[in-house]
Amino acid sequence: MQTEKLMEALETRFGVPREFATPLLPMLERVASGEPSSAEWNVVLAGIARAYRASQGEVDKGAEVNEVSGLMNQFAGELKKLDESLKVLSVYLDRVNQHMHPSLGSRFLH
Repeated sequence: MQTEKLMEALETRFGVPREFATPLLPMLERVASGEPSSAEWNVVLAGIARAYRASQGEVDKGAEVNEVSGLMNQFAGELKKLDESLKVLSVYLDRVNQHMHPSLGSRFLH
């Protein structure tokens, strides 16, 4: 009875055909023996759905977008660090230049 409900949920809510889910029944029965909560079942079934889409060559656009967004945020952070380093280096080189050529004065107007 429980397996029929799971198969139906996989088919209707997650779009996983029975042919794909049937070999997973022993694993689902082991999960069921642990009496998972409905939230835990949703995670298990969503994982099966992702596996099905991956096996069909479908890409999970949401995960891909999140990964790219994270990489872009990391890249932006590294650019900020580089910008700060270049500012420090510019000030240092200006001071070296002033020390070597005191007659030129400072390039800064502040």
